[in-house]
Amino acid sequence: MKKNYVKTVLCVPVFLWIMGASVLFAQEVEDEPKREKDGLHWSLGISAEGNMNVPKGYALGTGLYGMFVLPDWVKTGRFSAGAKLLYSTGFKRYGLLDTALLFRWNFYDFAKFKTCDSGFFVQAEGGVSLGWNGKAAKPFVFGLGEGTFGYRFAVKNFFIEPYIRGGYPVIWAAGISGGFRI
Repeated sequence: MKKNYVKTVLCVPVFLWIMGASVLFAQEVEDEPKREKDGLHWSLGISAEGNMNVPKGYALGTGLYGMFVLPDWVKTGRFSAGAKLLYSTGFKRYGLLDTALLFRWNFYDFAKFKTCDSGFFVQAEGGVSLGWNGKAAKPFVFGLGEGTFGYRFAVKNFFIEPYIRGGYPVIWAAGISGGFRI
């Protein structure tokens, strides 16, 4: 009886060691580290532009915006979503504040070191625009719908993107944005 007990006590740890070793050696080893494909990447930036966002003449605008890259669920490119605030003024009479939600598709990047949010993009914007006439204190409100085309240059944690856009209420706009990728 004592011999069976000693055999059992010796065999159980050996069996558990063999099972543990087989699990360790059965793991697949990847040659290249896998990039975080579905990670959530944020970007915060400022923009400066020339536009026709006032009823008469041209205006200059400056703004803030933030975006995040959505998980990868398409074969070509990546989608992003975000929000934007832009203030435009003609310096004499009109001032407009645009608040918009953004939906962007980055579809092609010719850079050697690609990032998930760099390259050519098209962007849809929708929201509300608040305008002030220099004489009237009461703001006027109207809907906002625009389309943007541009290219994002990403260098490590920074980005620069020249763009053009058009739609309503802005007839045209051309500008540049820059900021941090988080």
